[in-house]
Amino acid sequence: MSELGFDSRMSLLRQYGNFSQAYSVACQPGLAHFGDEQGFIAYKKVGGTAMALAEPIAAPQYRDRLIRHFLEEERDVCFCQTSFAVARLLSSLGFWVNEIGHDNRLDLAGYDFSGEGKKNLRNAGNRMSKLGYHIRECPIAEIDVAAVRAVSDAWKRRHTVRNREISFMSRPISFHEEPDVRWLFTFDASGRLVAFAVFDPVYEHGQIVGYTSQANRHLPSADALVQHAIKRRAIETFKAEGRKWLFLGLSPLADINDWSFPHDWLVHRAFVFARRNFLFNRYVYPVKKISAHKSQFRPVTYQTFCAFNSPQGLIRILKMLVASGVL
Repeated sequence: MSELGFDSRMSLLRQYGNFSQAYSVACQPGLAHFGDEQGFIAYKKVGGTAMALAEPIAAPQYRDRLIRHFLEEERDVCFCQTSFAVARLLSSLGFWVNEIGHDNRLDLAGYDFSGEGKKNLRNAGNRMSKLGYHIRECPIAEIDVAAVRAVSDAWKRRHTVRNREISFMSRPISFHEEPDVRWLFTFDASGRLVAFAVFDPVYEHGQIVGYTSQANRHLPSADALVQHAIKRRAIETFKAEGRKWLFLGLSPLADINDWSFPHDWLVHRAFVFARRNFLFNRYVYPVKKISAHKSQFRPVTYQTFCAFNSPQGLIRILKMLVASGVL
């Protein structure tokens, strides 16, 4: 097994990429890819640790063999944001497995905007109309890229991690066309770009079955509900197309219990402390704010996991933050 080329990764992605991080696993710059024509693992080396992103893109029956071969090549391994099925496999191989927060999914076939919890989604469209905002889906090639970058830069300056892109656990924005990636843009009454959102495709058996909300950014002066309006438009569009899912991504450290597998107690305590701690949320990463925003959509939630085969779990978590650009 060796580094896998882009065309081979895309072929496997279109067959088995049915989870929220799949497109990032296959296409994120700066990752290495271990595998063959049956599947692959994406990872990034931090010190001597291979930080594997999410889980293998492969048929379920091939994952065990692929992971075992990977462990023969890389002795010090940490998997970040895996599913329950892969976490169970890693636990059987001697990994410590900790919960890392739940992923969020909208099942589009039965999704609607009723209920008190979705009030902001219902109000967002009316607010945009009153303000003269309009939402347009189009390729990024049809928009002034400098304006898109200006919105992105202004958004980053107001957030905890400033002046750099978060990566690894979150795919950095590529300001150019990518296969099957969709962009929605919002303009104010004067025609100025004030917000945008990027949606990565999710595949199954060669078909696009859904999307992941990969990036959402807006100017500080934009209306507070502009991102709700964009997501509502995305939900309506993807549902009308017959797509199955819209993934909203990870709510970091949400609903951490660590009941399922043998785990690292110190990592568990560190995660619980970080979620509750004001200073961590204010100056390192706003985990509570992210969870609160995504909960407004009343998604289906399911826990995800990190797993490491070293007893020094906290060091692997710090390496995860380094790989992501948080530290």
